Formats: sequence, C-alpha cells, structure tokens
Amino acid sequence: MLRKQSKSDNKKTGLNIVEPYAFALSLRAVKSFQPANIAPNAGLQLATMIEGIPIVIEVSTTPKTSGIVMSARPKAESSQISRIVEWVLFTELDLKPFYRLVSRDAKLRLLTGKLHGLKPIRPVSLFEMAVIAITEQQISLAAAYRLRSRFVERFGIPIEKLWVFPEPEILARAPLSDLKSCGLSQQKAQYIHDLASKIDHGTIDLDILKTLDDDKARETIMNLRGFGRWSADYILARGLARPDCVPVDDLGIRSVVGEYMGNGQRLSPIEVTEKLEPFRPYRGLLAFYLLANHRLNLKFDTNKL
Repeated sequence: MLRKQSKSDNKKTGLNIVEPYAFALSLRAVKSFQPANIAPNAGLQLATMIEGIPIVIEVSTTPKTSGIVMSARPKAESSQISRIVEWVLFTELDLKPFYRLVSRDAKLRLLTGKLHGLKPIRPVSLFEMAVIAITEQQISLAAAYRLRSRFVERFGIPIEKLWVFPEPEILARAPLSDLKSCGLSQQKAQYIHDLASKIDHGTIDLDILKTLDDDKARETIMNLRGFGRWSADYILARGLARPDCVPVDDLGIRSVVGEYMGNGQRLSPIEVTEKLEPFRPYRGLLAFYLLANHRLNLKFDTNKL
C-alpha cells in the first residue's frame, strides 16, 4: 500500500502511482550518475519552496511496507507535497506498453526484467533542469556537478544540510561576475542570467512546455538563448521525461546504444536514430534503460537468450 506520512502532522494519504514502480531501483539509477565521492543516503531528499517557505521533503521505503513513506519539514499542505513528489518520481508513467514493445527482442527483454519498475526521476522545476542543461554543455558530469554545487550554495536558500535551488529572480539580479565566481564561463553565466531575467519579467514561462507536444516543446526551447538541439532534447528527456525523446548527439547515449545494439562500437547520431527507430514511441525510455543498466553495471545472463 502506498502511503504518505508527514512527521509534522502524522497524516497518511495516498500517492497516485501507475504500477509497476520500483522506487529504490529508480533512486539507485539516478544516484549512479552522481560523482562516486557523493555520500549516498537511503532515500530521496528534495529541498523546495512552497508558498515562500523552504521545505525539505524526504521520500523513502521502510522494511515494514512495500509502499513509499514521505515526510515534510516544516508542515505543508499534503496535496502540495504529493503534487511535487508525483512530478519528480514520474508516477503517471505506464511502463507496460514499453515492456510489451521491447519484449520482441530477447536481450532487451532481459534488460527490462532486471530493471522492472524503473522510472526516470525529474528535477523539481524546469528552471533547474534548464540550468542543469547549460552547466553540462561540453564538460563532464562530474565537473558540472561540482560547479552546480558551488552555484546552489552561493545563490540558493539553505535548509538543514540542503539548499533550495536558486529562484530566477535571485539570479536575474545577480551580477555576471558573481555567477562566474562559481566556475561558470562568461557565456554560460550570460545564458543563465538571460533565462532567469526573462522568467522574472514574465516573458517566458517554462511550465508551458508541459502542455506542448515534443516537437513544439523542442522548438520553444531552441528559441531560447544558449539552447541548441542537444540541450532541448536533454530537457525533454530528463526534465520532462518524454519517453520518445533522445539526445542522440550525446556521447554517453552514442556509446551505450552502440554497446548494446551496435556491436560494441560508439555510433554516430544518425546510427543511434536508426537503431532506436523500431522502438517508437519509447526510444528515450529505452535509451534511459540502457544508460541505467550501464551505470549500475548489471550483467546479462546470456544463457537465458
């Protein structure tokens, strides 16, 4: 039974989760993309703002229940907490059609068997995701993670041992020199400042992307300063968790698709597109499964093929 438990008021309410869903596996997968020296914890901790108040939301499982336990500090409206957690955990995703589609391939059937119930985990906000995309342009994940840590600690709001991701209005008012002091290049600092300013002035609302189809959302993102095709597809795949979107120019994607579907060779973007074409409308979800399997270092039992 899925339930929510708040330490502040001890109320229990349900989450709307489409099964199958493996929270612990999904959390392991997302943490596998973090630097190895980051200390793990048993659950997911989210620092966010609700009605102008910093809140820490903890999501975990317990040995006594197969469901999910959530706690919020300080007290917040349960429906608001549920809305945030359901968005982050992508609870509405129905994996069953995806599993049926890939089951025609014996090796991929083993893959989804090992990763049964795995779903992407999204950032709390699309603004955070957009900043993530900017910081990860042309540098390693580890370097981008360290840069963002400095950035969030410099401009975010501290709560307990976490930081709420900086609000656009804070970054819009920050001098470029302060942004650069966190390790951002002049160009990336300008991209973030420009985006934050447009959001702050009301000329851009990133949440509108949630209502657009993939092509229109991609076009909208690419019209923003500093966002090319890779950044747009990355936001669609990770920030919106669109199951058919793949950043085919990404070196990691090209390597992992080649590893499992291209005789072990890194593929070109065109070759990645060709290999994934039979798996519409779940090409992005398949790429995510391949990446997660690679990061978790799980092995296939070829005797089952």
